[in-house]
Amino acid sequence: MKRIIIFIGHPAGGKTSTAHKLADKLGSSRVVEVDKIKIQISGSVFGKDDAERELWFKEINKQIKEGLKSFDNIIVDEGFFTKEYFEKILDGLQNIKRFVVEINYDLEEHIRRNKERGEDDAGPVRKMYNLWHSVPKEERIQADIVIRDKNLTSEQIINEVYLKIR
Repeated sequence: MKRIIIFIGHPAGGKTSTAHKLADKLGSSRVVEVDKIKIQISGSVFGKDDAERELWFKEINKQIKEGLKSFDNIIVDEGFFTKEYFEKILDGLQNIKRFVVEINYDLEEHIRRNKERGEDDAGPVRKMYNLWHSVPKEERIQADIVIRDKNLTSEQIINEVYLKIR
């Protein structure tokens, strides 16, 4: 059966690197990097308006559908989604097993990780962190797997995810 694994969480949590490593472990996988799509369309990870964000969702959905033609696993690397956005990117995708993995540390850990990546500006991390926490819990996607232990290595996270999605 085909699978879609969606990583959500704040910036600098390790979603992108974990998504690519999981793809390597699973084989027959494609990673859809949402930030690249946002930058390609908007020039930034922050959309100007709803119309621009709708273009993001259509492109993400298109890339998922195209990927499912050739791969067994599509891994979507995204910061966060409300249930509304989640349904838009998965529009028309039935009979596919879905898993949501949330990587969510405290703000200071995300800022620390961002600095490790060579990014000294904590502003975007703070902005996304605040956006995440401004969304009411009932409007958020419920994760199947939640990673909050900042001491786990990426290999440990991948193994935990791998065991739960098999």
